[in-house]
Amino acid sequence: MKARKALLSPFRLLYVEDDAAVREEFVEFLRRFFPEVTAVSSAEAALDACRIAPYDIFLLDLNLPGMDGLTLAERIRTDNRNGRIVMMTAYADRPFLLKAVELELTRYLVKPVTGEELLEALEKAAKELQERFPQYKDLGEGYRYDTARKCLLKNGREVPLRRKEMELLECFLAQPMRTLTYELLQYEIWPDTPMTRDAVRAQIKNLRKKTYPGIVQSVSGIGYRLGVYA
Repeated sequence: MKARKALLSPFRLLYVEDDAAVREEFVEFLRRFFPEVTAVSSAEAALDACRIAPYDIFLLDLNLPGMDGLTLAERIRTDNRNGRIVMMTAYADRPFLLKAVELELTRYLVKPVTGEELLEALEKAAKELQERFPQYKDLGEGYRYDTARKCLLKNGREVPLRRKEMELLECFLAQPMRTLTYELLQYEIWPDTPMTRDAVRAQIKNLRKKTYPGIVQSVSGIGYRLGVYA
């Protein structure tokens, strides 16, 4: 479960299901793995949600009232070519399968769907995202660093960092498996002005405060290392 959560947690999920009882049951299950799950009952509500916030993975029911799941997937693809779509359906006939290929669905699941089948499909979606966007560095707890844009994201939204905080984070990302000493951090962050260990501790404290305590772990008497690889 821990490995699955680590894989899925950086991504934002939009779940569309019109059956309230099924939706509630699946949302409770999905929130064990995704820090942010938006659940709606119709395609129209899903499109409204997409206008408000970006999503990485879409879990759609095919048989929705009004606009069906395939039409919704087409609308999503109009604005979001990169998001991964998993479709749940009561059947899988040839026209549906052809449309699924055209829309680049990650997977379709024939109901009834087990928790294991659902997780396997969502894991595939997450791995496809990682392959398409290798610039994203997973930092745990829904945080990831976009090396192309040079920004920190939490569930798809940018987390503002000051220059020294960003330099500190990039220093850890450059050597993710290594414990970085106080002296190395002092040199990397303040190459022209000698600083004390307290200055390093202050920047670490700020970074933890803006993210979460375990993003950087202390190594007693030596320095720090990136928590996700500890």
